[in-house]
Amino acid sequence: MRQISNEEWKAAPRTIPNFWVAAATWLPLAALVFFARSDILHSPYLDKGFWDIVSFSMLATVLAMIIGSGRQAPWMGLGVATGLYFLLDPAGQLQRTMSLALAYFLLLAVVLGLFDARLRRELRTWKREATGGIALAPDQEADFGITKQMSPTLWRLAIGALLYPLLRLGWELISTEVHSLHDLDAGYRLDVLGALVLLGISFLISLLRWLRMKSMGLFALEIPADPRIGPISLQVYGEAILVETEETANCLCRHQDQNGNKKAFVDPRFIFCSETCPVHGVHAVNQLDQAEFLAIAAQPWVYGENMNGKLLEGTGQRLVIAGLSGWDSRPVPVRAAWLFGGGKQASAYYTPTSAREPLNRAKRRLSVQTLQGNSITADIFENNEKEELDRIDLRPVGINAQVVRVRGGRPFLI
Repeated sequence: MRQISNEEWKAAPRTIPNFWVAAATWLPLAALVFFARSDILHSPYLDKGFWDIVSFSMLATVLAMIIGSGRQAPWMGLGVATGLYFLLDPAGQLQRTMSLALAYFLLLAVVLGLFDARLRRELRTWKREATGGIALAPDQEADFGITKQMSPTLWRLAIGALLYPLLRLGWELISTEVHSLHDLDAGYRLDVLGALVLLGISFLISLLRWLRMKSMGLFALEIPADPRIGPISLQVYGEAILVETEETANCLCRHQDQNGNKKAFVDPRFIFCSETCPVHGVHAVNQLDQAEFLAIAAQPWVYGENMNGKLLEGTGQRLVIAGLSGWDSRPVPVRAAWLFGGGKQASAYYTPTSAREPLNRAKRRLSVQTLQGNSITADIFENNEKEELDRIDLRPVGINAQVVRVRGGRPFLI
């Protein structure tokens, strides 16, 4: 494990955010396809109208490639542009335009590779300086497999793009007198080909990211969880309590009739925090005196849906993650129950979702979600219509914020 100080994390090499990489790749490629649309649709390999090739599979393929390409987007743009060049055998103005596009995608890929190499060089330095060790839970080892290197949504799109034409083909074979695949609509075969290409590209990207992670080696980093520093997004379990340490004999949070009939958390370590619980409910929190409130002020469940990044700012909360090997990697939290290097472990409540970051860290915002992936939009105190009970300064417990308690609602962090 390697502990990363706030200063080291702030100084970590920056890069071009994935959003702008995608925009810089797919918008020019779309413009190129539009410019050459007549030649593409009337090529000897694709003598069809535009609406003849539009289908669920083709749309899913395009959408998945745009969303899932990540740092490989310029190389994919270069590949598509190269394929179009050989497909069309262009001349004149079209040839000059396509040659310029090829040079642009190659330059973008090289520049992005140089940016990303800076982070990987820093990570290798941190790995060499790592000491000691930390054990992964048995069920966490699967989080570093090949198929885990891309979002599950993209795999579903790829598989769905393949199943759609296969199901339609099966139905047509059953419901008609056609007995040969060659007699079926050629559009089906185009859909299957597109889906197979998508699955192949998805597996290739996942394999490349997995190989990069293996070459980097698996090691743990303890990093700051301050949203002003970044670079990772955070998920916040603002509406849950940790069963092992926070559920008491008087707690009613398990009672579904007391808890709004909410679905149970997938993670068995947590249960929803009931609004009427005598220990964790709204009234229980509001009736505490200031000293009692300060004792629980660092717990996310206290604020429920009003949870925001203020709780993390200045508290020294830290995360332990493994699998960070580049900007396209998907690091996972290591469930460490002890303190390392003097930092306060936040892994019980806060987990990374990706290694991406906005280029300007100073303006990033905390991504707040429940364990089930639903966004939590905290109410703005200025719009509050409930009666204000009191205000408590949290600086004595290391939180640079102020709490406003209101009648009949969860406290606000301002």
